[in-house]
Amino acid sequence: MESEVRTIVDAASARILTPREGECLVCYVFRQLGEFGCDGTPRFALTFRDRTAPRATALMERLGSMGACCCDCEVFNNAYTFASRPWITGAAFGADIGTGFESPEPVDLREEFGINEPPAKVFYLCCQFVRRGSTQPCPNWVRMGRW
Repeated sequence: MESEVRTIVDAASARILTPREGECLVCYVFRQLGEFGCDGTPRFALTFRDRTAPRATALMERLGSMGACCCDCEVFNNAYTFASRPWITGAAFGADIGTGFESPEPVDLREEFGINEPPAKVFYLCCQFVRRGSTQPCPNWVRMGRW
């Protein structure tokens, strides 16, 4: 019984922690932080690199030069922010390919993001994909200006 439970848990954690096919580094880190939060380390950025782009040995140096040297949440505090038109949907398929958000009040995606969908309480950020082995962000993200 214990080995069956262990197998189920291992399979579920591998499914959750594995980057999706074509998913970019920033969308992956964003998705993982939504699931697990930040522990003060760059564990998700390193996991992405190790599983998707093992030859990107300078990734942490590059992120560090953008102000994201110490932990995953710094990627969003110092390095990247949403582009003016990220791929956000309220459609049901978003649950399969995107990172879910819940809002206490319906959000008008037309007004907020220029997306022609009715207001929704649950919507999804869907990665716009990058080539295999890339650690660059997809078009959902833009670099923050450094002061």
